[in-house]
Amino acid sequence: MKIFLVSFIAMTLAMAALGCATYQACYQILADDIGRRAQATALVAANLVEIDPVLINEISSLDILSARNHAAALDFKKKMAPLIKHSGVSYIYVEVKLTSDQVKYFVNPDEEGKYGVTPGTPMEYLYVLTSEDESYYSNKDRYDVGNQLRERVYTERVPMYSFPTHDAKWGYFITGYAPLYHHGYFIGLLGVDIAGEEFHAAVTSVRNIIGFSFGIIVLLGGFFLYRASLFLSKPMLIDGLTKLFNHQYMKARLQEEISRARRYQRPLSILMLDLDFFKRLNDSFGHQAGDQVLQRVAMLIKNSIREGDIACRYGGEEITVILPETSLAEATVVAERIRSAIGSAEYYVGPVASIQIKVTVSIGIAELTDETSPEMLLSKADQALYLAKSKGRNRCDCCA
Repeated sequence: MKIFLVSFIAMTLAMAALGCATYQACYQILADDIGRRAQATALVAANLVEIDPVLINEISSLDILSARNHAAALDFKKKMAPLIKHSGVSYIYVEVKLTSDQVKYFVNPDEEGKYGVTPGTPMEYLYVLTSEDESYYSNKDRYDVGNQLRERVYTERVPMYSFPTHDAKWGYFITGYAPLYHHGYFIGLLGVDIAGEEFHAAVTSVRNIIGFSFGIIVLLGGFFLYRASLFLSKPMLIDGLTKLFNHQYMKARLQEEISRARRYQRPLSILMLDLDFFKRLNDSFGHQAGDQVLQRVAMLIKNSIREGDIACRYGGEEITVILPETSLAEATVVAERIRSAIGSAEYYVGPVASIQIKVTVSIGIAELTDETSPEMLLSKADQALYLAKSKGRNRCDCCA
């Protein structure tokens, strides 16, 4: 279980890191895609607009009502309408940077929340033309504060676009800018805003897909890791010589089978096997010969029991077999089958396996009762084994 937990946590962390990296990469790709679209639209719109310093000064001197009804403002809205319709943009506008004597300042603290800046912040930019409906605008809405992107475009005078931005005044958007020139002289910027809803929808879809995929992969990975951990931990529960389950597994499994038998009122029996005169075999032919015999006996036992029965090496030459769903009478039949298989098999030992020997086994049988604990059940099987040996060995006996 520890192998599974450590592996699962490591896999989950690795998948989470991969998911975050994938999300960041997709976020970047989507932002770049929409930003380039905004920038490309700004370049197209810039070629449709004819702006000169005279027009800028003329509109700048007008109030909001007169400015929005100016012929140039109406013509700009007309030209930009097809671009807005077919490019999926929100707003297109022309803005200029004001000279120091034209800059406006906030003086009313109530406007701090609306514009997202503190009173006294300089309003350095003027919207000369815009595709928006300005009917609800005040004169102050024609002005805006500087930001890093605007300053870069004004300084470098090349097309640029922003990453997703949130503004207290305009909301969430992505902006593309194109510089405007008149007879070779830089006069201002043409900006295109794409609302953040499209970007948010795309990012949300990507996040959901990544989250769903992450969940599926973690579940599948957890399943395969669990199966792998069972496979990897199995050798620790297997006796290296006989390939039967070891003593540690036998104790845990016996407790589990006893609990299950009592819960469902089902029979359970246990066999305790001991090879007859095994010490004499080791003394006569060596421990290697004894190991070979144990391996052969273990194979014969596994071939003589059901798939759901549990054969374990108890210690030395003693072997325990747990028999679920098996009464004492049925266990006796199994024990006799095992004893017969071991006694009738041929065994060859020696350097070249040239010496044939006889191997027999004594078996004690015990059945679970209401008052029996795992220790008591093992003790009863051991007493039955002692009884079989005292009666001449190579036999099966039960303990009442």
